[in-house]
Amino acid sequence: MGRRRLGAGAAMLGMVATAGVTVAPSAAAAPATVHTADFEQGTGGWYGRGGAQVAPSTTTARSGAQSLAVTGRTQAWEGPGLDARTLLPAGTYDVEAWVRLADTAPELETDVVTLSAARTPTGGTTAYDTVAWQVAVSDSTWTRVGGTYQVGTSNSALELYLESPDATQAFFVDDVTITGEAAGPAEPGTRTDLAADFESGLAGWGPRGAAQVALTTDDAHAGATSLRATNRLEAWQGPTVDVTQGLAVGETVQVSVWAKLAPGSAPASLKASIQRDRGTSTNYDNVAGASAVVTADAWTELRGTYTLGAAIDRAQLYVEGDAGVSFLIDDFSLAGFTETPVQDVPGLKDVLGEDGFEHVGVAIDQRETVGRPAQLVQRHFNAFTPENDGKPAEVQPVEGQFTFGDLDALLDFADATGTQVYGHVLVWHSQTPDWFFLDGQRPLTSSPADQALLRARMEAHIKAIADHVNARYPDGDSPIWAWDVVNEVIADGDNANPHDMRDSRWFQVLGETFVDTAFRLADRYFPQQALFINDYNTEMPTKRADYLELVSSLIARGVPIDGVGHQAHVDFARPVQWLDDSLTAVEKLSARTGRPLLQAITELDVSDSKENNGADVSNGTVPQHSPAMADQDQAETELGYYYRDLFDVLRKHSGSIESVTFWGISNGRSWLRTWPAARPWESPLPFDDDLQVMPAYWGIVDPAQLAARPADVLPPRIAGHDAVPATANRTGTARVTYTAPEAGDTRDRSVKVDCTPRSGSQFTVGTTQVTCTARDKAGNVATPATFDVVVTAAPAQPPAAEHPVVTAVKRLISGILDAVLRLVGRR
Repeated sequence: MGRRRLGAGAAMLGMVATAGVTVAPSAAAAPATVHTADFEQGTGGWYGRGGAQVAPSTTTARSGAQSLAVTGRTQAWEGPGLDARTLLPAGTYDVEAWVRLADTAPELETDVVTLSAARTPTGGTTAYDTVAWQVAVSDSTWTRVGGTYQVGTSNSALELYLESPDATQAFFVDDVTITGEAAGPAEPGTRTDLAADFESGLAGWGPRGAAQVALTTDDAHAGATSLRATNRLEAWQGPTVDVTQGLAVGETVQVSVWAKLAPGSAPASLKASIQRDRGTSTNYDNVAGASAVVTADAWTELRGTYTLGAAIDRAQLYVEGDAGVSFLIDDFSLAGFTETPVQDVPGLKDVLGEDGFEHVGVAIDQRETVGRPAQLVQRHFNAFTPENDGKPAEVQPVEGQFTFGDLDALLDFADATGTQVYGHVLVWHSQTPDWFFLDGQRPLTSSPADQALLRARMEAHIKAIADHVNARYPDGDSPIWAWDVVNEVIADGDNANPHDMRDSRWFQVLGETFVDTAFRLADRYFPQQALFINDYNTEMPTKRADYLELVSSLIARGVPIDGVGHQAHVDFARPVQWLDDSLTAVEKLSARTGRPLLQAITELDVSDSKENNGADVSNGTVPQHSPAMADQDQAETELGYYYRDLFDVLRKHSGSIESVTFWGISNGRSWLRTWPAARPWESPLPFDDDLQVMPAYWGIVDPAQLAARPADVLPPRIAGHDAVPATANRTGTARVTYTAPEAGDTRDRSVKVDCTPRSGSQFTVGTTQVTCTARDKAGNVATPATFDVVVTAAPAQPPAAEHPVVTAVKRLISGILDAVLRLVGRR
C-alpha cells in the first residue's frame, strides 16, 4: 500500500498534556508558585535550545524593562528551553509565558507558537507532550501561551520549551509563571465505602438538572423510606450524589442501587452513571452492568462495577433513564470489589495471530488503561481503538479549541505497552459539533463559498490532529497504524443520492466528493497510516452493493483509499454467509480494479436480542428489546457457536483481513447493554462482566470446550429490499417481476422466502407494499419484511398521425378558399 507500518515505542506511562484546559487547584490551599522569570536580572534559567540564542533585551517588555529575546532559530523545535525535572515532580501545574514576535517589517506580522515538554521517564525513552498548541501571536501585542500540564511519574529528564513551525521566526518571551502542587504519594486503600438507605435523611443525594428529589414513606426496598425522583424533563436528569471519596484510580468498586417506577408507570430503562470532572473537562461513564428494565410492580437492582481510569477533581454518581419517568431509589452502596484474577488462557492475539490476523484489537477508554482491565488488554490484544476519544466532538468541541488530553492518555498507554492504535474517526455525521455546519447561526448551503468553508474546516481538523501526533512522536514512531477516515456514509435504505449515500450535512453541503476530500487530506497528513472507509450493516445484501459501488467509484477517481471496514455489529440469527459474501465481494473488487484493498472487522459484537434495530446511533431510541432465547445459559452457548461459525468465515479471508477489533472489553462495558434501552441479558463479547471468558471466547479459540448446542429456536433473518419501480401500460397496470429478498440464518444458511403479492403479479398505479415471510427447517418463522412496488402511470400518448390523403384534401380546400377571398377583395 506504500505505507510503512509502525511499531509502538517503549516509553513508559507518564504525563498527560491538555492544551487549553485549566485544572482547578485543590480547595485546601492555593497552588504554589514553583517558577517565575521576568528576565530583569538575566535569563532566569532559560537557555537556547539547539542553535537558538537567548538573551535579555530592552527592545520590548510586557512588564518591567526587559524580556527574553529569542534569535538564531533554524529549525522548528529550536527556541527557549527550561530544565524542569526538579521543578515539576509528579503533580498538576499551570504553565504560562507571554510571547510577542520580533517587529521586522512595516506590516503586521503573525505566527503561531507552541508550548511543549520533552520528557524522559525514568528507565524509558523520550516522548513529547503539548501544553499549549499553536497559539496565534503577532508583533503588535503580547499573547499568553499557556495550559495545564499533568506529570504522572518520575523522570530522568524534563524540558519545557517554546517552538514555532516557522523555523526562522524570532520572538520575545516575558513573565513566565509556573504554579501547581506536587501530587501526594499513592495510597492504595484510602478510598471510602459509601452507602445510603434514606432512613435518616438525604445522605448527600440531590437533584440533577430540573429533576426534583424528596424522601417518601409511600414505598421502600427495605426500612420505611426511599428517595423519589420526579420532574425529569430529560433522560440525564434524576437523583445524584458525590462519590469522589469512594473512588481511587485503578481500583474497581461495585455499585448497587435499587429502583422502582412510580405507580402506574409503564416499564422503562434506568441505569447508573458517573460524571467525572477534572478542571474544565467533564466526562461521562456508564457503570458497567448497572442497567435494567424497571417496573412499577417490584424493586429492581441496578448493580455493576466501575474502575476509575484517570485522576479527578470530583465524581458524581446519578441514576438516569427514559425521560419523563418518575421513580424511587433505595439502599445505595458503593464498596470495594474483590476482583477475580485474569485467567491463564491463550491470548486472542496469539491464537488469531497464528491464523494470519496482524492486528487483534478492542475498543477502550481510560478505564482499560489501569488495573485488571489493562492486564486483560495486554494479554489478549495487540491493538485498540479509542472508543470515543478520537471523535470530532471530543477532539474539537469548539472551533479552534482542541482537547487532546483523553486521546493523549490512550496514546501514552499504547506507547508504554507496545500496543498499536486504530484511529477512530476523522469525518462522521454523528458526534460532530454543530458549528462545523454553521456560519454563525446560518446553516451552510452547497454554495461555493460554504463548500470552501466546510472543506477548510475539515482540513483544519485533520491537520491539527496530525500536527499534534507528530509533535508528540517527532521520530515518526506514533502507535497509530490506521484511521477510519469516513464513517457510516451509506444509508440503510434506498434514496435519491448516488450509491444511496446518507443524507448527512457533509453530503448536503459537499455532495459525494466529501469522501474524496477526506481521504486526500488524510493521505496528505497521515502518509504512513492505512486509511479505511467504515460502515455498519455492510453484510446486508442491498447495503453491500451500495457500499462497494461507492468504493469502486473512489478507486476510479484515484482516491487514496487503503481499506474497507466492516463494523460487524451483528446478531446471532444473522447469517454469517452474508458477511462471507461481503468479504468476497471486496476481494473481487480489489482483483478487478488492480487496487489492493485491506479489510478490517472494526467493531465486532454479537447481539442476542430478538429485535434487530441496527447500529445507527443517530436514529435515537426505539422500542424496548427482548431476549431472543428464554434461557440465558443456552443463549450464551448459542453465541459461542455463532462465534465459531463467524471466525470460520473470517479465517477464510485472513489474506485480506488486516485487523479484527471487538467493540468493548467485556459484556458489562458493551454499548448493547444500555442503547437504545437497557438490555441486561446481552452477552455480545468474549469476556463477561467480571472479565472471565465466555462461550464466545471458546467459540473462537477451541470450540471443543463448548457445551452441546441448544435446539434451534431462532427465526431466520430476511434482508432488506429496495423499492421496485415500474411503469403502467395503457390499462393502468403493470406486470412486475422482482427478486425476493435473501433470507437465512447461520444454522440453516439460505431459507426460501414467500412474498405477497407474488413476483409476476399485476400491480396498479401507486405504491403497493409487498410482505415477505420465511420459515426454517426447525419451523421458526421470520419476522415479516416489507418493500414497495411503485408503479407510475403510462405517459400520455401523442395524437395519431393524419392520413396523407386527408392532409392533401385539407390543403386543396384551404387553397381554394384563399383564392376566393382574394377575388372578393379585388371587387
